[in-house]
Amino acid sequence: MSERSEKLYFAVGNTDPDRPAHSAISASFVHDVMGECRARSIVALVDCCFSGLFIPGAKGAVPAGFEKALAGQGNVIITAGSRGELAWEGDHSGAETPALSRFTEMIVEGLRSGDADLNGDGLITVHELFRYTSERLYEEGIEQTPRMGGEMQYDIALARVKKKHRQQRSRAAGKDEPSRRTAAPRPRRQPEVSWRVSAASGPARQPVLFDGTFIVHENYRLHVLDTESRRRYPLIQMKYPGSPAFHGGAAHFPGQDRWLQSVDLRTGRRRRSAQVQVCDGLLNVCADVLYAFGPEGLVHSIDLLSNEIRWSSRLGQPVVGCAPEVAAGHVIVMTERSRPLAGAANRNGRRVLAVLDATALHSWTYDPEGQLSPEWVVTDLSIYLVEQIEPTHQRIVAVDPTNGKTLWDFHTVGDLAAAPATANGLVIFGDVDNRLVALDARSGKLKWESKSKGRVLTRPFAADDTLFTADRAGILTAWRLSGGQKRRSRDLLLSPDRQGRPAAGHDRLYLTDSRGDIHALPTTLR
Repeated sequence: MSERSEKLYFAVGNTDPDRPAHSAISASFVHDVMGECRARSIVALVDCCFSGLFIPGAKGAVPAGFEKALAGQGNVIITAGSRGELAWEGDHSGAETPALSRFTEMIVEGLRSGDADLNGDGLITVHELFRYTSERLYEEGIEQTPRMGGEMQYDIALARVKKKHRQQRSRAAGKDEPSRRTAAPRPRRQPEVSWRVSAASGPARQPVLFDGTFIVHENYRLHVLDTESRRRYPLIQMKYPGSPAFHGGAAHFPGQDRWLQSVDLRTGRRRRSAQVQVCDGLLNVCADVLYAFGPEGLVHSIDLLSNEIRWSSRLGQPVVGCAPEVAAGHVIVMTERSRPLAGAANRNGRRVLAVLDATALHSWTYDPEGQLSPEWVVTDLSIYLVEQIEPTHQRIVAVDPTNGKTLWDFHTVGDLAAAPATANGLVIFGDVDNRLVALDARSGKLKWESKSKGRVLTRPFAADDTLFTADRAGILTAWRLSGGQKRRSRDLLLSPDRQGRPAAGHDRLYLTDSRGDIHALPTTLR
């Protein structure tokens, strides 16, 4: 790699490191050769340091656009690592039989043994080989993150291997064959510690773990996978891009002409739902009740067990971009008051917080000093709001959900990079200057402050006594929740999701990366 231009070159025996453009083979030349090739399908394996730069456009600090790496049918690139990673060599202690590099070793191993045939159909495809190689490198603790880019109309078969059939027992057991009674029990297959599976086709929301499924929201589509087998269920298409609500094995969102629509997550079929119009992305479920905004400032309470509307209330003000929440027996909503006359207070039409109790009667209203962000946190103890006081100045305000009184406020040094989170009595947020800050949830006092390598991409999220952050530097970091000390980290670039967060369960983290793949990682980040 040329440090001055961040371009990739392939060195030969007489390459001058100071003049790579004149003494090495440029990646652009290889791309030209591939472009002139008349083969219907091309699969290029690039095994070298900084191989991620072989993907066109992969330079600078911007992640490579792998889905647009090559134009054409059946053209695929698989690299040994990202644009900033080294490629590890094998054991060269034996001069006569030098080992393959670790990346190539896994490629050869998967093809030679047939283990890369992950579905047992007798064919090893590009996707199977890529997934096998990536998982084997991770299992061996090798710090390489292979990348794949290109365009395929169908998956490309690379090798034919013997199908993996289950060993069948002979009808007539011989002397050397154990009988049904004396046969030793088959060892139970241990669950995989970590895995990766393709979900979306590109950047998407962080996964939702719900009712035995993973749900990944990508624009107007919901990708649903089984948590055990990772088998895909039918794709769910939506009319609007906003986030749906989930309950009873179904997704609820506005359909044609904004009429509420309910779709079974596993079958993709329509279910019966209440006949009411709702707004996009402004739905939430609590205790079998769907709370949804409707046109003209309406808020509805819908019983999802009977599909009956319990009550509807007109707020008199338009709603803004966050779903209603429930706290301390109240339905918490955010609205935008009409613009007053010039010279009056709140002349910028700043947002206000309105609260309705369970009987749909107005309870209280909170008027902020500045513009409210929809990135809030609502708990039974407090509502934590983010107010924009000045163009470069924000503050976090804790509001009592029972009466709307301010409990405390904290002025931030920089704007928040994503929505704050709460865990173990703390309010935690990351700002645009890469600060990670934890406040006492009851008093608002600073508990600790640390520095992340890059700007956080999602809400911070916690599992037990560990806090996790994902940043733009492609680092997933585990922190001690009580004190903010860094514990460990792992290279992984997540898909940005300012209001979402990865899911946690069964001592694992479930995350969506920048390519739309779901990763399952142990909470120890091994």
